[in-house]
Amino acid sequence: MIEFSLEAIGGLWARRLDKRRGGCEEIDWNAIAREATPELVTVARDVWTRSAFSEYASGAAFAEIASHLLAARAPIDLIAAAGDFVGDEMFHADLASRVAMALGGAVPLQVNYEKLVRPPEGDGALLRAAELIVRSCCVGETLTVPMLKQSRRTAGSRAIEVVISRILRDEAQHAELGWWFLDWADLSDADRAHLAVVAGSTIRSFGVLFGRECTATEGLGALPCERFEATFLDAVSNDVVAPLAERGIIVPREDVEGLSGG
Repeated sequence: MIEFSLEAIGGLWARRLDKRRGGCEEIDWNAIAREATPELVTVARDVWTRSAFSEYASGAAFAEIASHLLAARAPIDLIAAAGDFVGDEMFHADLASRVAMALGGAVPLQVNYEKLVRPPEGDGALLRAAELIVRSCCVGETLTVPMLKQSRRTAGSRAIEVVISRILRDEAQHAELGWWFLDWADLSDADRAHLAVVAGSTIRSFGVLFGRECTATEGLGALPCERFEATFLDAVSNDVVAPLAERGIIVPREDVEGLSGG
């Protein structure tokens, strides 16, 4: 385990990342912590440090997805999108880290850089690509969108609202990639059964992950557990389970029944 940190080399490489900054020009970083209570600032530092790592790990996931889409001979525009999403996630990690720094600095966070993405277990290139996409796009990114919207509504900071809005602009597309891929892919009944198990286990793991990150306070991107749970459960049912079922991927009932977000 190594303490999480981010580094940028600058120069022309920084300018490539800067191309993604549209919509962020108005952020007043100094205003973020100006009117917040010390308790809320402490909570928000933890939230945004974990968010920066989550975005970094999502970048690793999309790098794997792009590689597996190439092996599966997926449509080239889907492959290009997945590759481009790596850049999106690095930009999101940068934004989250800037918020943490504006709040007084990131909190120490021990991570394993060698296990950012769980390897797919399916047989064949197409199913392996589908497994990664179901995990990251159809479940992970899809569940993230309503949680971010809820956090934005209760942010209490114009700067935080702008940051979340900018991240949301990309995350919605990241989720959409999953549904487009599933509509394209020629999957067998056995493949769909395998993906249903993958989806169910991923939903449960995100319930645990998000539940750890909910807080007792609200604002600056922090979301209280009681508000989190209602949003999470609704998103699981309507935004993940139902669209998967429409595509013949029936999430096991035991992975959803009794699921608790907090």
